Amino acid sequence: LLDEHEVHLLLHTNPDGRREAETGASWRKNTNQNYCGPTSSSRGADLNRNFAFGWGCCGGSSGYPCDGTYRGASAGSEPEVQAVQDYLRAVLPDQRGVAAGDPAPADATGIYLDVHSYSELVLWPWGYTSSPAPNATALATLGRRLAWFNGYEPGQSTSLYVTDGTTVDFGYGELGVAAYTFELGTSFFQDCSTFEGAILPDNLEALRYLAKVARTPYQTPAGPEV
Repeated sequence: LLDEHEVHLLLHTNPDGRREAETGASWRKNTNQNYCGPTSSSRGADLNRNFAFGWGCCGGSSGYPCDGTYRGASAGSEPEVQAVQDYLRAVLPDQRGVAAGDPAPADATGIYLDVHSYSELVLWPWGYTSSPAPNATALATLGRRLAWFNGYEPGQSTSLYVTDGTTVDFGYGELGVAAYTFELGTSFFQDCSTFEGAILPDNLEALRYLAKVARTPYQTPAGPEV
């Protein structure tokens, strides 16, 4: 796979939130002290509501700084989000028009996967509206293939709840790449034995399949396995 493909790994995009989570807190935001007070346990912005595409558009985030889904002061205001957006724009081609109804071409290349916890789900755009994305059929075809490997529940992101300013809507909405979220496991904190015995084996083949079809993700999954 690595002879023929590039795989880019962004191993952690919220180090400050991770540090808080390591204390046992169910911490989803960063720790930006400008939001909700410098010492508040509710400070920070939800990075998965801060991305530029669809930011604050549709009731899928909060404008109140102390809420868990606070979207930040402006689209892409957080340095962690800026870093991810800049990286994706640098390594992935822009293959979709600017209008919400513009599809990516059938031979568009590249896949973006965002890994979260938890709920055992495979999700694809849109998250900000229940309307199907322009490439909905192809996105669903690959999403269901991935769910066949890991046994998770596949669906458009809004099947969970409405979200706006998210990573996958940015990846697909701005760049046109096939974008997915894996919600790993069955709880926010899980032990190593659960990871090694269930989460890793359930998902490793799905990850390998993503690498195999990354060149034409809107076409290859619809064909027969060879």
